[in-house]
Amino acid sequence: MKRASKGFTLIELLVVIAIIAVLIGLLLPAVQKVRQAAYGLQSKNNLKQIGLAIHGANDTFGKAPPMFGKYASQSAGSIWYSLLPHLEQDSLFKQGPDLAKGAVVKSLQAPSDITLGAGTFELTGASYNTFGSTPVPAWATTGTTWGLTSYAANWLVFGDMGMSLTGSMTDGLSKTMMVSEHYAVCQRPTGTPASGALLWGYGWQVPNAMTHQWARQPAQLAAPTTVTDSQYNSPYWARSIFVNKSAPAPTDWTGTKPWEFRCHKKPQFGPPVTNCHPYLEQGYNSNAINILLGDGSVVSLTSGISDKNWYYIASPNEGDLSDDPQAP
Repeated sequence: MKRASKGFTLIELLVVIAIIAVLIGLLLPAVQKVRQAAYGLQSKNNLKQIGLAIHGANDTFGKAPPMFGKYASQSAGSIWYSLLPHLEQDSLFKQGPDLAKGAVVKSLQAPSDITLGAGTFELTGASYNTFGSTPVPAWATTGTTWGLTSYAANWLVFGDMGMSLTGSMTDGLSKTMMVSEHYAVCQRPTGTPASGALLWGYGWQVPNAMTHQWARQPAQLAAPTTVTDSQYNSPYWARSIFVNKSAPAPTDWTGTKPWEFRCHKKPQFGPPVTNCHPYLEQGYNSNAINILLGDGSVVSLTSGISDKNWYYIASPNEGDLSDDPQAP
C-alpha cells in the first residue's frame, strides 16, 4: 500500500514565499540599473545618429540647417524637419512640414525621458504662450497634434541662418555642443514661461532677409531686448541655449556678455516633471546629461558642470573654452 506523499505545510510555504520576495527585492535594483544603462545607451545612439544626419546635411548643402527656414526644400521647416531625409525618414519629409509635424520619430525620442507620454502633444490657440497670442504658427493648418522630441538643437550653432561645420565653428568641432538631451514636456508652478514642450516640427520664419546668425537686430526682429508677443520666443521650439532676456547675465562667473537671447545657465539634472524650466536643458537623471558635439562624438557631463563651462561648450566661435576637466 502506497503512502501518501507529504505536502508543504503552511509555514513552509510562507517561508518559501518570503525567500522569493527577498530575492526579488535584491534583484530588482540590479534589473533597474541594467534597464537604465540600456536606456542611456539608446539615447547616446540616437544622438550619434542625429550627428551623422547633421553632417550629411552639411555635406549636401554646404551648411547645417537653421532652426527654422527654407533649407532642403521650398517649404520652410524646422531643423528637425530638414534632417528627416538623413534620419531615414524621407517619406515623412515628402509629406511637407504641416502634415509631417504630428509624427512620432523614434530616433528623436529618448526612452529615459519620463515626460514623453504617447510621444505627441496637442497644441491649440488656447495653449500657453508667453505673451498671450496664439502659439500656433500660421503655416500649421492641418490638425493640432505635434510630435515630441527629447533633444534640443543648440540655437547658437544653428540659429536663423544655419552654420557651416567647416570653418565657422572656430572654437573647434570637438569643443562645441550641437544637441543636448532635454525633457520633452516641462512645467513649473511659477515663472514665465510656466510650461512648454519640444515639438520637433515647430518654428516661425524670422522676417526679412537673413544677414546674421541670430535675430537680434531691429531689421530682423528686435534690438537686443526682450521679445514680446512673438512666436520667436514661444516655449515650443526644440532648441537649447535660448532665453528671452537681454540684460547682463546673472551667472556664476564674472562676465560682461549680455543675454541677447543666449542662456547662460547650466542644465537641470533629473528635476521633477512639475518643476522644470522650459528654457533650460534637463538630464534624465540626477547625475548626468548626454550631449552631441560638432565632430559627431557624444559625451556625458555630470551635474558638477558650472554655468560658465556649460555656456562655453555651447558657444561655437567666441574663443571661450571650458576649463572643466570633464568637458571636451
